[in-house]
Amino acid sequence: MTPIKTTASVSGYVIRNGAAALLLLTAQISLAGSARWLLSPRDSAWENVSNWTAGGPPNGPSDTATFGPSSLRDVNISSSVELNSIVFASNSDSFTFNISPECSGCTPPGGELIFSGTGISNQNNVLQSFGAGDRGQITFNNTSTAGHATIGSGGGIMGLFGSQIIFNDSSTAESSTLGAGGGCYGAGGAIIFNDTSTGGTARVQVYFGCSLNSPIGSVDISGHQGGVTIGSIEGDGDVFLGANDLTVGANNMNTVFSGFIGGSGSLAKVGNGVLTLQRHLSDPIGDTVGLILVHGSIINLDFSDPPDVIASLMVDGVLQPPGIYGGPTSGAPNILPEFAGSGTVKLGSTLENISTRAFVQTGDKLMIGGFIVQGTDQKRVIIRAIGPELTRYGVPNALANPILELHDATGALIASNYDWMTTVIGGIITGDQVVEIQTSGHAPTDPRESAIIAILPPGNYTAIVRGTDNMTGVALVEVYDLSPAPNSILGNISTRSFVQTGADVMIGGFIVQGTQPKRVIIRAIGPELTQYGVPDPLADPTLELHNAAGALIASNDNWMTTILGGIITSDQVQDIRDSGHAPRDPRESAIIATLQPGNYTAIVRGVNSTTGVGLVEVYDLD
Repeated sequence: MTPIKTTASVSGYVIRNGAAALLLLTAQISLAGSARWLLSPRDSAWENVSNWTAGGPPNGPSDTATFGPSSLRDVNISSSVELNSIVFASNSDSFTFNISPECSGCTPPGGELIFSGTGISNQNNVLQSFGAGDRGQITFNNTSTAGHATIGSGGGIMGLFGSQIIFNDSSTAESSTLGAGGGCYGAGGAIIFNDTSTGGTARVQVYFGCSLNSPIGSVDISGHQGGVTIGSIEGDGDVFLGANDLTVGANNMNTVFSGFIGGSGSLAKVGNGVLTLQRHLSDPIGDTVGLILVHGSIINLDFSDPPDVIASLMVDGVLQPPGIYGGPTSGAPNILPEFAGSGTVKLGSTLENISTRAFVQTGDKLMIGGFIVQGTDQKRVIIRAIGPELTRYGVPNALANPILELHDATGALIASNYDWMTTVIGGIITGDQVVEIQTSGHAPTDPRESAIIAILPPGNYTAIVRGTDNMTGVALVEVYDLSPAPNSILGNISTRSFVQTGADVMIGGFIVQGTQPKRVIIRAIGPELTQYGVPDPLADPTLELHNAAGALIASNDNWMTTILGGIITSDQVQDIRDSGHAPRDPRESAIIATLQPGNYTAIVRGVNSTTGVGLVEVYDLD
């Protein structure tokens, strides 16, 4: 969320009664202006008039606060203070500014320091530090600069909000050191670049919280009008790119980053320093981000697990073809001198993160999701059964308390769960999974929902969703890939459920991840289920394919008759036959599509609003 720019306010230091409040406020409005912090101030409060030369405390968009030698070098700001600049004279001591934490009943609820003009000007090399506590905020507006100060934002403590360092307009971080720490509860600290602000050569540090379940410090450029360049990135926190590129290395430092990088943008590396990328808790670093490398600027991939999947790879302005890339010692089939270490990255496209929403009944009308782990290696996945959470998206008749079972190819029950915050030990589940689910990034939002994390060898698997005490309602079954790797992929996904009408039709979702198009066949099966003993099959299913924007891009009713339109430009009957996945009944539906990376939804209905048990399937044809 892009923070709203704040405006200045004037507050008294101590107000005893209404009359005194009026007199004090009037005095401050007339006297407030540029001033110097005293050599021997009374206390550490910025708001105390007695701590300043005449005209203080400074609090206005044209005001300058000057600091030199002083017996009190900790300065506390508990209100909203707006300045043109803070100037540290050539003989200044080293100061620490504390932008106060959460204050119940205060306005604002936490202190804030706003720079609207020059910003921070340090006329010597003494360290000057600024720290924002819970809900505190340090904001740079217009063309203000952070100079070479050290500025930190902390995470929430005891359920309170994190603090923020915000660069708006054309402000700059210049050569500062910026830190965002994780908290113990609530939200982590954040460094946010908006508008056309710049990162200069700033050293940016983002860190994890108190424990595995704690909030995480972050840097967020998703609200920026273009890419952002900073000096360096380090720590184990989060980086949110949005659609923008983050360029690091301008200060030529050697740094280590083991956090999460998410968004559709890319991470670009420049400069002579080495950026070492590691994994935090064995999780992949990126979330379909791209990498941009410049000759002579090194990224050290310091891990030996399966390759991280990346969305794109550009070297000296040239996009690289799909494949597995690494440095000279990695053993990768594609060697780049810009990579070092034993790790590798995979550039390509895969089917990932599959889900289906349908109406769950009882008996033979449960929801049954099937998927295949293909390849030679094991795959770590999280399977979820979601019900109550759907109500916030306006879905009626959500399943109040879903139960989840996982079966292998023989039909044996290998894992189960009801209420994800209580692990059911048994089968392949040998230890408590609550923390593991929370740190996966896919923890359900309601404790009544179910989740299982499983490490699965190649083979066929089935997830069954039913309601507690034979409850019925709309539910979502999902499978997320927690270990993207070229030697193990999710493929050939399907879900069987009872297809009704209106909001209770069957909706299957899947994601094409990577940079290359993916050729798939999507099928809607009904009559064929009779030969497998499934009662009440959907007699004549129709199929629609929608893109991430919800637009209809393909449809079919009876696979032997192609419906032209959207991305379907020619007859598909022979292609469907040649795929090896032609439906056995002409009333069933199928679409072959070559899809760009993105999110897709397949919707299955009955012709003329008929109902029955249907099957939606997606097969990878590449």
